[in-house]
Amino acid sequence: RVELDDVESTSLGGGDQTGLSPAVDGDVIAAASAGGDVYLLNAELDELWDTDIDRSIVGGAALNSSSVYVTTADAVLVALSRDNGEVRFEVALPSNSTVPPIATDSLVLVKTQIGQLLALNATTGETVWFEEAQESGVGIRGGAPMTLAGDVLFVLWESGRIVAYQADTGRILWERQVAVSRGRSPLERIVDSKGAPSVRNNLVATATRNGQVSLLDARNGQLIWSLDSDAYPGALLAFNAVTVVETDGTISAYSAQSGESLWTTEALKYRELSPPVVIADSIGVVDLEGELHLLDPADGSIIGRIDVGGDKGKVAPVAINNGVLVQLLDGRLSRVEVVR
Repeated sequence: RVELDDVESTSLGGGDQTGLSPAVDGDVIAAASAGGDVYLLNAELDELWDTDIDRSIVGGAALNSSSVYVTTADAVLVALSRDNGEVRFEVALPSNSTVPPIATDSLVLVKTQIGQLLALNATTGETVWFEEAQESGVGIRGGAPMTLAGDVLFVLWESGRIVAYQADTGRILWERQVAVSRGRSPLERIVDSKGAPSVRNNLVATATRNGQVSLLDARNGQLIWSLDSDAYPGALLAFNAVTVVETDGTISAYSAQSGESLWTTEALKYRELSPPVVIADSIGVVDLEGELHLLDPADGSIIGRIDVGGDKGKVAPVAINNGVLVQLLDGRLSRVEVVR
């Protein structure tokens, strides 16, 4: 078994509906509360600064070497100085964005709820490129976070289409429909996901509600295998397998090579799980009561568990050195270490 220790925790402020997530750069953590507070913290979760931007925050945080970025309920991207928390610039977005932006030292990438993608200059906020996806699908709220791997941005749109964009130009490298719903009612036809595309070793895995789990070649979008799956929390590509968290809390793993079933567990069924993440040598998920569970990637057995708070963990925990950051909807941010 794996021993876990809730080393530090702090309350950022509650009211989160969308699932705010911390961002990490070295020993520095950026985090935000739904009420409008943006924080820079050290590894011990001590405050370096705290700025109230007087707006409800629905997406974030993102962090680069100079700034912290969040998006607000009134569709504004706010950039704050990493040094002192002063607002550097604000940019009106074409519509709401409830997934965290992604920041490099040159660009901030923003995905809106209605199928727009923006790349902004990270220093000035000027638009570098803008892409409007032809989205027929309807998502419940906000959709899947983006994944930047090298200089390629992977976006799983709410229509069940994954698109690989050249991050600095917005050029589409490839696109593929990875989820096709077979439902009869409008609700059964929703194929959205709250899990980001999972990229590793030139492969990308996705999973959606009412759709499929798919593994593709990340370089050209070629489909390697696909299976029917109802997996709103998404998929994780790790340990030579694709691990899928299904909408009902069943967790299943499939061989990355063949798609063959490796194991399935119902130990966390109906626990409204977060997207999965690698923690040390295990798979971690957070449930509706703020419990972090670790699963053995070999057979899906639960090998560690710790209660980090009383509220739901909607977003994937964020891996850090020797542990993980967990942010719950009530604004509690915890640093959990793997003791072994």
